[in-house]
Amino acid sequence: MTVVPDDGERKGRAVTYLLDKHFITIFLIIGFSMNIWRQRHAGEEYRIYWMTIVSTVILIVADCFVVWAQEDSSRHVWRMIFTIVGYVTRPVAALSVTLIVYPKERKPIYLQLPFYFNLLVYCSAIFSPVAFSFNEKYEMVMGPLGYTVFSVSFFYILFSVLTAWDRFKHEDHGRERYILYICALACVIAAMIDGLSDGDHVNAAIMVSSIFLYMFLRFFDANRDPLTHLLNRMAFYDDCDRYSGTISAVASVDMNGLKKLNDAKGHEAGDEALIAIGKSLKAVAGRSILPYRIGGDEFTMVFIRQEETAVRDVLDRMKTLITEAGYSVSVGYAMRGGRDDTVTDMLRRSDEWMYTDKALYYKGNKHDRRRKE
Repeated sequence: MTVVPDDGERKGRAVTYLLDKHFITIFLIIGFSMNIWRQRHAGEEYRIYWMTIVSTVILIVADCFVVWAQEDSSRHVWRMIFTIVGYVTRPVAALSVTLIVYPKERKPIYLQLPFYFNLLVYCSAIFSPVAFSFNEKYEMVMGPLGYTVFSVSFFYILFSVLTAWDRFKHEDHGRERYILYICALACVIAAMIDGLSDGDHVNAAIMVSSIFLYMFLRFFDANRDPLTHLLNRMAFYDDCDRYSGTISAVASVDMNGLKKLNDAKGHEAGDEALIAIGKSLKAVAGRSILPYRIGGDEFTMVFIRQEETAVRDVLDRMKTLITEAGYSVSVGYAMRGGRDDTVTDMLRRSDEWMYTDKALYYKGNKHDRRRKE
């Protein structure tokens, strides 16, 4: 005689399954949600994180209902519905990562097309076996397009990796981007394991990857000046320690006439000037030439293993770009004089040279900065 479990036993099994398979993922969801909720007014990027959280919750719920529906063939319709929900939702988490990494506010429409294609493929299971179907033994049989979900997810993961590479390739502080590639690889491996062994690893992999992405971008932003997007004072001090033995030169850059511009045209005009100068510094920067906004109209550049001729050439090109943008800066630099010459010593000498250059600028313009700029 077959013993049919009562409703209490079924609920107990459902809870046991949920905790056994998804406890870590649920724990990550709760912790990550609490942190994102605190940042709910921070901008579009944080709203996109909710796509990952909500899609993962839907995946867990759909997975539990699929397991529940597998117990009885009379629940065929419910099993099909929640299987479709799971396959349709799975790429959403990968898409959210893509949208966060993509640098522009306006996302291209083609990023959504694979998702809609995946949606159509799996919704077709209602009337066609092209995606999946169930045989007479109530076993799931994949159709010719049954693995579309993995192809679409892989597309989003690959796009995210390539976008991150292009976005951070010129950033010395972007070296931590390799954690994104490790997370992407982990998601791919988790999806492959799930496909081969009918496991439940991809949900946890998605949440862990999203948390690492959040931490990476927070760290990246913490080292950036919000106006010019150059490295900030904190990053400058960190790099002085990191590259203390390889810094060959330090340059000081200070805008001329910022107060006058602010008084005449307002602070928005002053901000535009600082942004333009920041773009000029970025244009001549590289892995061995690091630009910083120290504060106000003060900028600094650090040169790693650069000869003096190269330093002069970079600074000349920078001044030309700034002049073409319609602004003026005073510049000074100092080369390392020997092993005992510290970055602080070089910065002091470059500041002295910069102030001399600034005095000459104002003298040439017959303007006494001590009275009025």
